[in-house]
Amino acid sequence: MVVQVLAGFVSAVAFAFIYNVPRSEIFRTGILGGLGWLTFSLTKDAGGEVGAMFLGATSVALCSELFARRYKQPVIIFLVPGVIPLVPGGRAYLTMLSFLQHDYNEGVTLLVSTFFLAGAVAAGIIIASSIFRVYSRAKYVRRQL
Repeated sequence: MVVQVLAGFVSAVAFAFIYNVPRSEIFRTGILGGLGWLTFSLTKDAGGEVGAMFLGATSVALCSELFARRYKQPVIIFLVPGVIPLVPGGRAYLTMLSFLQHDYNEGVTLLVSTFFLAGAVAAGIIIASSIFRVYSRAKYVRRQL
């Protein structure tokens, strides 16, 4: 598992370089990539792959929001590279390969699985962002009173 978490860290750092993330934030994006994969790995057996993907994406998104406020950077700088290790790209490749090899039953099975995993990542990001938006709005309204 340590190797997998390290691979999540390295892939997040690599994508941070590709997306021209400021150098001072690259290590932090790696931490988020490793955290997301660690969360996914620890919860995969308990709640299934889709639930684990949701929790991994939620943990990355919540920490991205916290890092953005702490280091005064846009959330996207932390979120995109941090969530990259969770993107089901390998499964999408296998889906396309199955269709190209005329194995339609396997292709449809993989397609549905890929959509659920990608949806879990998207839902985790949306939930975390919504939590912070509601919190920020409540904090703003409280200051106005």
